[in-house]
Amino acid sequence: MTDRLAALSELARLIETASGIVVPAGHLSFLGDAAGQRAAATGCSDLVAYVQALAAGRLPGEWAALLPHVTIKESYCFRTPQHFVRLAEVVLPRLLGRTGASRRLRVWSAGCARGEEPATLAITLAEAPALAAWDWLVIGTDIDQHALGVARSGLFSGRAVAQVPPPLLERYFARRGSAFELTPSLRRRLEHHAVNLVAEPLYVPHQPFDVIFLRNVLIYFRAELQRRVVAGVTRALAPDGVLFVGPSETLWQLSEELEPEDLGDCFCYRKRKPTAHGYAPSSTRTLPAVRGAQAGTIRHATPSPERREASERRRPLPDAPAPAPSQPPLGTRERVEVAARLLAANQVEAAGATLDEVLRDDPTNAPAHVLEGLLHDLGRRPERAIASYRAALYLAPELFQARLLLAQALRRSGNAQRATGEYRQVLSSLADGRAREVEELAAIPLPDRDAAAEQARRGLQSHH
Repeated sequence: MTDRLAALSELARLIETASGIVVPAGHLSFLGDAAGQRAAATGCSDLVAYVQALAAGRLPGEWAALLPHVTIKESYCFRTPQHFVRLAEVVLPRLLGRTGASRRLRVWSAGCARGEEPATLAITLAEAPALAAWDWLVIGTDIDQHALGVARSGLFSGRAVAQVPPPLLERYFARRGSAFELTPSLRRRLEHHAVNLVAEPLYVPHQPFDVIFLRNVLIYFRAELQRRVVAGVTRALAPDGVLFVGPSETLWQLSEELEPEDLGDCFCYRKRKPTAHGYAPSSTRTLPAVRGAQAGTIRHATPSPERREASERRRPLPDAPAPAPSQPPLGTRERVEVAARLLAANQVEAAGATLDEVLRDDPTNAPAHVLEGLLHDLGRRPERAIASYRAALYLAPELFQARLLLAQALRRSGNAQRATGEYRQVLSSLADGRAREVEELAAIPLPDRDAAAEQARRGLQSHH
């Protein structure tokens, strides 16, 4: 058992060295099953011999066979549909309107797995009338050669195309038994290449790219490799290009070259303009501007005038004393907990003052934005409350209590349609196990999982 565990730990280290992919300790058992199958397939006597042979380079081509067992290849077309809607409605018109530009457009889908995302991108571009006479191409890349082979075939399962709108399914796919084949006109617009994102220098054919999708890829890497991958991808991005990451991902502390842009119901990243002293600071102070309940309402991570005034006249309170000089300063989490206790004790101004300090030091703290939303709700500032909850969910979309608060704030503001969508997401996240409580706000009686589910169901019933 000890030899097997040591071999698995060494195999995980080799995988990270070769590909950058981190195998969590909790997945070693799964890795052991996959490695056992590969050991038998390569003629190795056992797992230990297999890892030794792999480390010594005695199994040529084995990485291409092993790595598909390490990453998740489950995907489907039009995943996170708002990305493709905003690409069509906001990003493409801006790119196509460039003066003096050649009629050429290049899009890169990094970590494309079996090709669902490149196919969706090709459909989105094919549906843009203004691109009819343009030279456009979608490049899909992955480290998994087997997945790339499936992508090149243009064949997709019924599950993979289940979210394709019926008119587009009829227009761009042909039924082939139980599978669906992408039409030749679109397949001619697609290329698939094997690319290791952690390789240096990173090179992808046809760069620079006007649009890059790097969604749900960075989760496999440690922070240092995340920074390296983002740097390489940024170099491949055209000066006026845009980058999309997964809805639960952020580039906070990973790149100074990129800044977020709010597209309404999702975000993308663009290159910052360089200055003589580095990069111009983001106008949103590293936190994406978040749109409120009404179009055009933009909220930045700066204290409100009311709370700034409270901050200036704050005094230490008996039940939440400032740390003694000899004690280490409180961390961000502890300060959020202090602010929550102050609010629970109805010390609203003191809670706001403490929260201002937290957001000034760390504007990407999701629980702090949830608490900020509660303060705005108490102050009858619904648009600011909605913006704060959206900021929290951008940073940590799994916080089901924040999403429930957002849904309730939207409904009170008269936006029943958007509230319905948020209620449904609350129930979905609770059902699939992604949901997480805002632990830092334990002092405030927020709904637990059962209560949140019940409130979400009631919210949906009241809309209908």
